Amino acid sequence: MFRPQPVPPAKPDFCIRYISPQYQAQVSGKCRQGNYIKVLTPQNLYSDQQGYKKAVIYLHGFALGASEIYESHLQHLVKQGFYVFYPVYQSGFCQVQWKFWSNIAEIYQAILNPCPINAEGWMTNAIASVKDAYTCNGLLDKQVHSYLFGHSLGGLQALSWDYYTDKVLDSTPAQLKPQQVLAVDPIPSSDSNIPQPIRFFVNRFGLLKNTVRIQNTGCQLNVPVAILHGDSDSIVKLKDWKQMFHYINSQQKRLYTSCTDKHGSPYMSADHMQATVYTYFLPNWMAKSIFGGVGTEDNLNWRYIWSALDQVIRGEKRADDLCFCMGTWSDGKKVKSIVSVLPENSVEDN
Repeated sequence: MFRPQPVPPAKPDFCIRYISPQYQAQVSGKCRQGNYIKVLTPQNLYSDQQGYKKAVIYLHGFALGASEIYESHLQHLVKQGFYVFYPVYQSGFCQVQWKFWSNIAEIYQAILNPCPINAEGWMTNAIASVKDAYTCNGLLDKQVHSYLFGHSLGGLQALSWDYYTDKVLDSTPAQLKPQQVLAVDPIPSSDSNIPQPIRFFVNRFGLLKNTVRIQNTGCQLNVPVAILHGDSDSIVKLKDWKQMFHYINSQQKRLYTSCTDKHGSPYMSADHMQATVYTYFLPNWMAKSIFGGVGTEDNLNWRYIWSALDQVIRGEKRADDLCFCMGTWSDGKKVKSIVSVLPENSVEDN
């Protein structure tokens, strides 16, 4: 007798937190020049008990600049009353195109311009774009606390932000210094963990220069840090971060990992693309081959990645002391819990 498979937990009702369902989205800069930035400004601003406004600097993954890839998370943040700054620091793929081959062309434009690849140049682009956007939006004259969030290459940039702002800017405004940093499946170095189809061209033609490495940049990172990993990440292995974790200078840091759960359908894949919500501009097999997964908004977004950033921004938890309630499948079985890898102790699941 056929029995339907259990279904995953439903999306939480976030409406009680959405104090600003209305917001403005503005873009500036040139995509081909690497200074394109999207700014989401809430109509009603969230303030903490000390009167500080909140801003999120959101750094995309390698060749994943189109904001549609993370769109529902960006909206989730701005609707809570937070400013959101989304710089596209690579020179291409700032928006999803209607035609398949146009998207492929934009992805390779983002990867190969400039050529050789200048990872430090991408870092400089992100910092300069965000500083200009803060200035244009008057945030440098306000009480603002900023939080850094990054995925994949953007995760490495988030972890390296303090190191490079001191190099790029004559004087770093306090508003641009992150209160806390969250990195989802970050690569530890810009010259490693490159997806196989892209690595061939990069290695064959010697396309890398000015590498960004956590071994060099982690020394400047002194705020609370969370690395949110996935146990099925085929691009950045968990062992990579077990080896590199100690390069982060902060004493308030934790490495978490989510677990792929195939108990029901659709199942939850804790892969390299767990932070993304949309990759359907590519066939699924191609997204898995190039980027290590398919972007789908699911329980790993809501109760792991989104929850982690919410807890930190709203002052509910510190990045190294997060707790997660992953919910239950429709048959009552608990979804696999989040695990604290380093330091080695369990994470509360309530």
